[in-house]
Amino acid sequence: MIAYVTSWSTVMPDPTYLTHINYAFGHVNDSFDGVRIDNEARLKSIIALKKKHPHLKVLLSIGGWGSGRFSEMAADAVNRGKFAKDCERLVKEFKLDGIDIDWEYPTNSSAGISATKSDTENFTLLMRDIRKAIGKKKLLTLASVSSGQYIAFDRIKTM
Repeated sequence: MIAYVTSWSTVMPDPTYLTHINYAFGHVNDSFDGVRIDNEARLKSIIALKKKHPHLKVLLSIGGWGSGRFSEMAADAVNRGKFAKDCERLVKEFKLDGIDIDWEYPTNSSAGISATKSDTENFTLLMRDIRKAIGKKKLLTLASVSSGQYIAFDRIKTM
């Protein structure tokens, strides 16, 4: 059972009924080469739940509806690499169990964010780079529309 827990709420989930919490949200930073976290103190309080509930996995969810800069960051190999390294830093610093990428949606600008036809390919490269940075033992998840139309799942699977 996964719950998205938001940075702007004060509600604390009951970890007894959960296996995973995705903390919402982090965002691509203004310089397109790292992550900005909304309300780090709240993230720390969510991670603290693991002390009494060691089964619980906590991931940082980066993105969300209207959260932009993905297209620009992922299109540039240097920025993409720096972003992936920053994901690695956050996993270590906050003792996260992984990263969740919530880019809504590659190639689609309906959320008021930039988009290009190359986003699907660049998304695949981004997932590859994050996987390499955080290692295979950490979780790397993504949010998608049910059709999966914006993501090359077959290419991500083989990374």
